[in-house]
Amino acid sequence: MTHNEYKSVMLDQVRNSVQDLNTIAAAMTFEHLEACVSTQAVQEAKRVILTGCGDSYCAAIAAKPVYENADASTRTGMVPGTPTEALRNVEFTRYYNTYKGWEPLTLAGNFVCAVSISGAPSRPTEAVMRMNAVGGRSVAFTANPNSDLARQATYVVPMSLPAYGPAPNVTSYYSSLFSLMMFGFYMSAAKGQITAEQARACRMGLLQYGNAYSGAVMERLSSQAFDLAQKWEADGIELMDFVGDGADYATAFFGSAKMVESFGGLTTNDDSEDWCHINYFIKNVDKVGTFIVANTGSPSFGREIETIRVMCRLRSHVAIITDGDESLFPENAVVFRTPAAKAVWMQPLMQHIPMDFVAAYIGCMRGTQPFRKDSQIHQRDAGCARFRQSKIEVIG
Repeated sequence: MTHNEYKSVMLDQVRNSVQDLNTIAAAMTFEHLEACVSTQAVQEAKRVILTGCGDSYCAAIAAKPVYENADASTRTGMVPGTPTEALRNVEFTRYYNTYKGWEPLTLAGNFVCAVSISGAPSRPTEAVMRMNAVGGRSVAFTANPNSDLARQATYVVPMSLPAYGPAPNVTSYYSSLFSLMMFGFYMSAAKGQITAEQARACRMGLLQYGNAYSGAVMERLSSQAFDLAQKWEADGIELMDFVGDGADYATAFFGSAKMVESFGGLTTNDDSEDWCHINYFIKNVDKVGTFIVANTGSPSFGREIETIRVMCRLRSHVAIITDGDESLFPENAVVFRTPAAKAVWMQPLMQHIPMDFVAAYIGCMRGTQPFRKDSQIHQRDAGCARFRQSKIEVIG
């Protein structure tokens, strides 16, 4: 079978990424955001906390640079903006300021943006309730405006996305990421950190980058991912590790999550420095597949090149996702060259695509059901507090 002959719900999402992104973008406008959260409210935001679980947490990491700000005047595209943190849900709800206490003078200026497509898991709801309880403001980003999360939040930004059957989510990820980025542009323009024209230019540049993945580019990435999936399956890859720095860590993290959700793969994720301290020592290297995101505009690109050289001396299954030329990397690595973006903060929106394809193809090749639906023990969780039944506790 060729790569185009494979079918799955996850593959449908990946193959329709560009079309779906444009549909999502048409609804997520600055006018829509202003109708959801007033200009005055975002002008008063002194600190922003982006939070979520799983894919939503990855979206928070990837969107963080936009709040700090997305401007093309510097090498990294950053100028001073609104102090922003991307925190795991449980890190924010149970540990943030838990020991030192909240600072009363800044509470009114604290914003938490909690992301959850369904709005059903307990932790995002707990996040908005905690911020509300201490006098801050909360924004729910969700596709379910009637959810518990939406009901508890100060403000709600409804997200719309195309419907697919149950599968590891790809569409919801870039919907969350795009929505968070748009809100960052909206906030920065409202506060005068960038002009309205710059915000619109950032939006247009991001969409141009997304649309660069259409046609022949998507066909090439799909074919290349299929070839890699076939080889790694034939070579008996049992473990995969994923590496990325800064916002690109979100891409690596998201890629690792899709492998777990698609076929139950065992994965790890790390940055280019700690990989050399820890995963360097993994045994049975012939059974390990490695993905690293390494873009030429990354402030740590030099370190990533060093790490890649170490990887390729140790291992024979290394895949690089990059906007750079193949000549920059060792010959024994597989290089997924992706379209160049105008600014480094744009790349996480689409650079997960090669890993999405690999996850989907391996799932098809193994004949596994996503989310371990073929495993009785994994489906016996109705009475367990996994994440929707988990108790909400608001810590002051």
